[in-house]
Amino acid sequence: MPKDTQMHSAPRQRPISCKLCRSRKLRCSREAPCSNCVSRGVRCELEPQASPSISTTTSESDLVERIRKLEQIVESQQLRLTSTTQNLDREQATAQESLDTITPVSQLHRSALFPESDHLDKDVAWLESIYSGFDLLQDKIPTNKIVFRSCPIQHITSAQPYLPPTAFDYSTRFEPTRCVWLPQYAEAKVLIEKYVQNIDHVHHVVHVPSLLSVLDEVYTCLNQQGLVKPGKIILLLGIFASCTHSWVQTDCEERDPLFATPTEANLQAPLWVKALEDVLDIAHRTTKVSLEGVQGIIITFFVMVNFEGFSRRSRAIYYSALLLARELGLHCLDHPANATQANTAQTEMGRRAWWYIVASDWGFAARFDGVARGVYQCHLRQMATKKPLNIDDEDIVDGMSLVERPLSRPTSISYSLQRIRLAEISRMIVDRTPLVMGQEGGFSSGPSHDVVMDIDTELQSLINDQIPHFFSMSVATLIETYNLDPLKARHIAQQGFMFKSLVYAQRCKLHFPFYSRGFTDPTYAASRDICLRSARFIIQTESNLEYSGLRYMIRYKFIGLLVRMSVFMASLVLLMDLCHNRSSPYREQQRDEITAAVKILEEARHESEIAAKFLDSLILVLKKHKVAPTTQPSEQLPTPSISVGETPALFNAAGQPYSECPTVSTSTCVLGNNEPSRIDTTMSGDAFTDGGDLSSYFSDLAQGVDASTYDWDSIFSGLNSSFI
Repeated sequence: MPKDTQMHSAPRQRPISCKLCRSRKLRCSREAPCSNCVSRGVRCELEPQASPSISTTTSESDLVERIRKLEQIVESQQLRLTSTTQNLDREQATAQESLDTITPVSQLHRSALFPESDHLDKDVAWLESIYSGFDLLQDKIPTNKIVFRSCPIQHITSAQPYLPPTAFDYSTRFEPTRCVWLPQYAEAKVLIEKYVQNIDHVHHVVHVPSLLSVLDEVYTCLNQQGLVKPGKIILLLGIFASCTHSWVQTDCEERDPLFATPTEANLQAPLWVKALEDVLDIAHRTTKVSLEGVQGIIITFFVMVNFEGFSRRSRAIYYSALLLARELGLHCLDHPANATQANTAQTEMGRRAWWYIVASDWGFAARFDGVARGVYQCHLRQMATKKPLNIDDEDIVDGMSLVERPLSRPTSISYSLQRIRLAEISRMIVDRTPLVMGQEGGFSSGPSHDVVMDIDTELQSLINDQIPHFFSMSVATLIETYNLDPLKARHIAQQGFMFKSLVYAQRCKLHFPFYSRGFTDPTYAASRDICLRSARFIIQTESNLEYSGLRYMIRYKFIGLLVRMSVFMASLVLLMDLCHNRSSPYREQQRDEITAAVKILEEARHESEIAAKFLDSLILVLKKHKVAPTTQPSEQLPTPSISVGETPALFNAAGQPYSECPTVSTSTCVLGNNEPSRIDTTMSGDAFTDGGDLSSYFSDLAQGVDASTYDWDSIFSGLNSSFI
């Protein structure tokens, strides 16, 4: 044994002898009584063993403080243990209920044959669900991560987004708590009202009659300082973001004075988007996000796309909605195992949200270039969810009948159903385009011309036979024919404009790679004609929408990024046609068309950052390739003036647009006698920074450019590919 150890080890103490044996120096047996005392008949008295003295240097106050801290730690641990036990019991009960409700088909048959193994199968399934991690999530956000407060909406921009740790926070690391400030209840109610009246019909994924109950539930929890469910908070944040972004001067005048100016409201929209991203970041890792959360993400995605286009940030939040939708089982709502839930309101709203995500996924793969091109995430063989029923929100209740209205009858979901049909054609485009062909690069990559013509047949069939007739009616006709209230009639009429613009934009996009070749190669003349007609119809539809007053009536600035992109692409098509067909007898009408197109883009650039990028990209590329108008500008033609009462009809009986000027068929360019000296190869870099005189510029550009001297594919490849 080491020497130090020997020195510090206590010696072994033997029992002490009794008093008699010690006094007479006898050998004591050290028992009570000992043998000597027994033989002599005297009382045996043993001396008590002295206890060692305990030396301490700790003061009494320090001991009291340490005991108090230990008591606090024990108390917090007991509370945490109690909460964990209660959550586990609740989660086990919930998991058992879900297992009773959603049981694989194979287990249903086995349970009927072997009832004694039914409980064992459920226990095994419950253990598997714990392994997957789903039962570890709660349904409410922990307060140590994020808190929610309310204040007047004008103060939200200056409110502190983070709270410092409190004095009772004994965390070992400094981590401030995220604080999301919500408007006061009355102000939030005004925003909900605006959303229902002006925005909801653009992406109808929420159950409108339930919005006020969601609002009441959230603010009741806030007033009682209780925990809130993240899904409903996310839904409200998405609604607040879309309302503040679309706030215009008329809202300042008609609604409660929430904002003094539209700019004040518009500046809040990015704050709401950031708040939703923060809540989603915490919620998807710590809690369960409900269907309302998926709906809120869809609404926010629409706002973000208008902010910055189909960027990585926008894609990330969209794919978050897709992931959460799958975790909720929205892709298998109509699986035979879920038959008991088929006629509930929650299931029907789940169908609407799921198919909106699916239609967007298919449309992105066919429309956008870059990483999204030619790839979609939702496959038909990997879902078991029926399409939404053609019914109004008022008909969606628990235990409802699954009988829907005919497609010829307008409902709040009519636009979404037609959007799904168009998305199916988009999926067909992707399926028939090899991925390697779509990634070759260049403006002409895509499906072959034969495939394009086959797909165009589907689009033509959709235009002629499947677009409901009520999408071409005026507001007054809708009210009279279907006995609709004025607000719903305006929504249906506006949806008709939106859907037709999307259809013809898809058709124009489909034929666009062959458009420039159609001027020199007769093989692609059909694609050139279809592309040009589609571009003209896009401009006509947008112009008629403005003249009808519906664009300002709904007061929704981002009526559709895809529509703005459609106008941008249509302006390119019209510009090329104007440059190639200088001898066309419809020359003046062509100039009016491009003037109307540029006017729409000029107005949109003040409402959307992406619309401004459209124009900036086009001007930049034209300057890069030294394409400029003549030094002598031509006379500016006035924009055709049409009053609201004189709005021309969009379709004839055959479904074709009125007032189409015929396409001039030219196998060779007719601008061969242009002199290069007439082309100005210099442009001022600041000439069009504010969008002024753009219509005059493009009109003059077509007068002084020899179309045959430019490689249009090279020019268009320089544009942002997501615009085309």
